[in-house]
Amino acid sequence: MYSNRILERFASPKFAGALRGCNGSGKAEDEKGGDVIKLYMLIDDNSIISNCKFKAFGGVSTIVACDIACQMLIGKTLEEGLSISNLDILEEMGEIPQDREYVALLVEEAIKNAIEDYYKRKEREAKKAIN
Repeated sequence: MYSNRILERFASPKFAGALRGCNGSGKAEDEKGGDVIKLYMLIDDNSIISNCKFKAFGGVSTIVACDIACQMLIGKTLEEGLSISNLDILEEMGEIPQDREYVALLVEEAIKNAIEDYYKRKEREAKKAIN
């Protein structure tokens, strides 16, 4: 059902866990399937994603999609991060069951939500600095 590569990544995800000091976080969930993803990003002053972690409730495909997305995001600008699509994530994953491909859409949504959260935080900080 899953390739050895996918199962190995599932058994030892590199980017699982919370990220202390993150300045952008995004959540996505699928009520029907029960998957929940939370993505944490640390974005530096040059708008580069310097670190990324995730917490997820879901199966093999969910965990692997999150782990791959974090790897893809680190070192990218926010604009480059926003351009990562579910198709990019699926391509990196390789073959997975068709009924689990939706998890890549969830990860894409979590990426967008995390970057949006970062911009909202920066806006709040700017308003505080003015007052």
